[in-house]
Amino acid sequence: MKTLTALTFALSLLVACGETAPAPDAPAASESGTIKAAEGETKDTADASETAKEAASDKAPAPVEAPAPVELGPAFPLQVAGSSMSFVARKNDEVDVTGKFTRLGGTLHVPDGDLSKANGNVEISWVGGVDTADPARDNSIITVFFAALDEAAPKGQVGLNSLEVEKAVLEVGESTTGTAFVDAGAGVTMMGVGVPVTITRNAKAQYTFEVGEGAEVSIEKLGMNDRKATLMKVCQHKSVGDAVKIAGTFVFGE
Repeated sequence: MKTLTALTFALSLLVACGETAPAPDAPAASESGTIKAAEGETKDTADASETAKEAASDKAPAPVEAPAPVELGPAFPLQVAGSSMSFVARKNDEVDVTGKFTRLGGTLHVPDGDLSKANGNVEISWVGGVDTADPARDNSIITVFFAALDEAAPKGQVGLNSLEVEKAVLEVGESTTGTAFVDAGAGVTMMGVGVPVTITRNAKAQYTFEVGEGAEVSIEKLGMNDRKATLMKVCQHKSVGDAVKIAGTFVFGE
């Protein structure tokens, strides 16, 4: 009996030692597909990102080059001798007041002798620079209308923006006609106006601009209605017209 029991125990041990551990379960087919799909999506996303970077690089704007500076050429100074500027204003609805601006300055540039590229300015000093042949009236115009009590006061400005002329390049002795587009102001507001002009090239480095009486500026557009009202009160005028006619001859250069 003991022998049988021992034999049975030995056989049990042999059976137990001869069993192998179960193999790990293989991943289900659906799980394998999910892993592969995820790997594919990751690769596609990386490829798309790289493509987007390349496209952005291809579309990057080229650097903008700064425009070359415009060569203005020599500055032709305004010559006092031969230059003049006059005005006509109306008071009391019937009387024309005529006068001259006598203190003028300015410069003109004509790049490459081409008037279509010209620019420049005329500057008007008010103090001691208004002449209507009536000193008391001159003083009222200077101190009340132009508010110029001393040389520090803003000066009148006429800035040439562009020219439209029949002939842009003149030989010495030739003339042309056209329109000068300018900004005009008397120290308050600037207004744009087209001015008929005749231009003559007197010498290689000299031009004369003649402005006929067709040029007009508006007191209202110059922002000077308040000053006009004060001038009317000081001078006891019942009215002062809005339009002021301007004419002049301006010689630039040597």
